[in-house]
Amino acid sequence: PNIFSKLFISMVRAGEESGNLAGSLSDIGMNLEKSSSLTKKIHSALIYPGVILSAMVVVGILMFAYVVPTLAGTFKELGVVLPVSTRVLIFLGNFFSNNLILTFVIIFGFALGFYLILRSKMLAPYIDFVILKIPVMSNLDKELNTARTARTISSLLSSGVSITRAVEIAEDVVQNSFYKKVLEEAKEALQKGAPFSEVFAAHTNLYPIMMSEMIEVGEETGKLSEMLLEIASFYEQEVENKTKNLSTIIEPLLMVVI
Repeated sequence: PNIFSKLFISMVRAGEESGNLAGSLSDIGMNLEKSSSLTKKIHSALIYPGVILSAMVVVGILMFAYVVPTLAGTFKELGVVLPVSTRVLIFLGNFFSNNLILTFVIIFGFALGFYLILRSKMLAPYIDFVILKIPVMSNLDKELNTARTARTISSLLSSGVSITRAVEIAEDVVQNSFYKKVLEEAKEALQKGAPFSEVFAAHTNLYPIMMSEMIEVGEETGKLSEMLLEIASFYEQEVENKTKNLSTIIEPLLMVVI
């Protein structure tokens, strides 16, 4: 279990029980490929701004360390009272110049602390809440979790896994804690015999309206797996397009900031 996910194990088990192990393994391969492709595209969209911002910080510190002290000497010779903002810049310049290694250690410590905060399970609900409120990121997160939910449940249902078990596994696949709660509600609703689509219809702030409508159609026609696959393909394409556009928008914005 530390190597193979619940999704993988459940689909293999279902394939063995149904006598269609080859089909299940093929579905697993496709599912993992799609998931990996989406993750890589999002990472590649964020690499460029990350590198530029890191370079800006390093260049800024080096300017403070080597350029500002030189200017400070000039200001000192003038013998005038400097504005507070200028005095702060000179103080930082002198600090960075005299403690350059310590400065980089402090920045590394802040970066490591920020990374650990993002990975913290205790703070995860608060971080997830913030992500859902950021204008561009919230929509991207919404479509990404919708695609993951739909593809995971579709793959499991097509392999013969029960719908309650499929929803339970999908709960482990989605990253955002708010989406996990919705899937927990969906599992409980299914156990009580309620329609699967009702839970998603009640949470349109997280899952798009199309999700509940397509699931409703799938329930009525007996083609739930096919409908979920259509949803997954649609939102995976949306995420791909938005990550491309995100890179295009970020580049000129970063140039303006620089």
